[in-house]
Amino acid sequence: MHNLRATPTTDLEKARRDLDESGYCIVENVAPVHLIQSAKIRLLEQAEAERGTNEAFLQDGNTQWIANVLNKGDVFLDLLTCSLIPQVLCEHLLGPNFILSCANAPIAGPGTRRMRMHSDQYWTPSIKKNPHEFVRLGSQDINGSMASKLPVKRDYLFPPCMVTLIWAITDFTEDNGATVFVPGSHLSGMQPDYHHDFEEAVPSEMSAGSIVLWDGRTWHSTGANRTTDEYRIAVTNNMVAPMIRPLVNYPYSLRPEVVDRLDEKQKQLLGFETWKAYGNEGVPMQSLKYFKPASEQLGPIA
Repeated sequence: MHNLRATPTTDLEKARRDLDESGYCIVENVAPVHLIQSAKIRLLEQAEAERGTNEAFLQDGNTQWIANVLNKGDVFLDLLTCSLIPQVLCEHLLGPNFILSCANAPIAGPGTRRMRMHSDQYWTPSIKKNPHEFVRLGSQDINGSMASKLPVKRDYLFPPCMVTLIWAITDFTEDNGATVFVPGSHLSGMQPDYHHDFEEAVPSEMSAGSIVLWDGRTWHSTGANRTTDEYRIAVTNNMVAPMIRPLVNYPYSLRPEVVDRLDEKQKQLLGFETWKAYGNEGVPMQSLKYFKPASEQLGPIA
C-alpha cells in the first residue's frame, strides 16, 4: 500500500489523482500565514478560557477540543472560505452542492495516544447484489460494520457521502501525531479491524497552512504525539452531501452577528440555502432560496 502514499503537492491534478487512488491528498500552503497565526492565537485563548470555566472538552488526557469554532472567532469563517482549493477538491468527490457538517479544533498535546483506526463514513454498508439483503442505514454503528485487516479493492461500492478536511495550524509531523492513513482503503467497501495495528498506515506530514483532505470511506486515525513539548493544532471541517443531516444545525446555532457576516457562498455552505425537494416537482420548497427564521414564517402560532 505504501506505493499509493500521497505526498504534499501544489498541483490540483495530482491532488485529484491522490484522492482517487489513495483516498486522501495533501496540498501545501493553502491558507495565508496571517490567517494561520490568527487562528492559533484565537484557539489558544479559547482553550484557556474554556478550561477556566470547567467547560473544556478533554480527550485522552491531553487533547482539548474546541467545538463549533465558527461561533468563536471571525478568523474561522475567513479560514473556511479563504481558498477555492478545498472547494474544488470537495466537488471532485461530492459534486457542487455539499454543505458543512461541523467545524471543530483539536489541540493535541505531548503524550496523546493514537486513535483507533476507523473511517468517518462507517455507516454506509457494503452494496449487496441481492436487492432483498440490503442493510438498514439507521441500524449501522461503528462496531457493527464489516471489519477487515486488509483493504481489498471491490468492483461495486457505496459512493463517498462525506469529506473531511484538516487545516494544519501548526506543522504536522510523524513525531507529533500527524493523521495516518491506509492508502487505497477507500475502495475496500469495509471498515478496519479496530484491534489491528495497521503497520502499513502512513502519516500525513505537512507544514502549517497546508491541508489534508480525504474521502469519508478512507481508513485513518490520529497519530500518537511522542514529543515532550509540541502541541499539534488543527481546524477540522467535515463536509457532507446536501441531503445528509449535518452534525451542527448552523441556521439555528450560529450567533446573529456571525450570520450577518455571511456572503452568498457561505450561506449555501452552512445550509441556509434550500436544496432540491424529494421528487423535485411541484412543491413549495422550490420557490425558496433560503430558510427563514421561525419568527419570520407565516402561519398560526397556537
